[in-house]
Amino acid sequence: MHTTLFMAMSVNGFIARENGEEDFISNAHWADYVRFCHEYGNVIIGRKTYEAIKSWNEEIGFQDIAGVTKIILSSDVNMEVGPEFVVLPSPDEAMHFLAESGFDHAFVCGGSMVNTAFLKTRLVNEIILNIEPVLVGEGKRVFAEDNFLEKLKFISKQERENGIVTLTYKTNAEPFVHHHH
Repeated sequence: MHTTLFMAMSVNGFIARENGEEDFISNAHWADYVRFCHEYGNVIIGRKTYEAIKSWNEEIGFQDIAGVTKIILSSDVNMEVGPEFVVLPSPDEAMHFLAESGFDHAFVCGGSMVNTAFLKTRLVNEIILNIEPVLVGEGKRVFAEDNFLEKLKFISKQERENGIVTLTYKTNAEPFVHHHH
């Protein structure tokens, strides 16, 4: 099973402000996100991302990805969530759950902690970044500060409307192999 990690970020690597606000991220990114969610049929996010999206206005939100299996990575596996949400404690469990549910591609769009957890456990095969034409002084980074070094293979760049540049990379990680328990 292949895993794609997809995020929007400022030119200097921030995905949100310190308070979680994503006001500098464009609507074009949400459209991409929704398209990928439907293409792969699943998305893996963190608890903070879940709570952030839940608090948005009525115009955009989880209703845009109805019918998509939504996995929340959280140590609190008993947290209250709506239907179509599954709470799991680790990247590995998320991958096994998706494999057992018949998916062949996992879609990670996490938040710093989730992204780093997937990267460090070598469960990311492809990284797609939407670089927004903005600099943000402080906030949350694409990957949490941690001890890792991942060499990437450049695949493509695409210049988009509104000055967004989409970069696609491959990692050296092997695709996830599911062993039935």
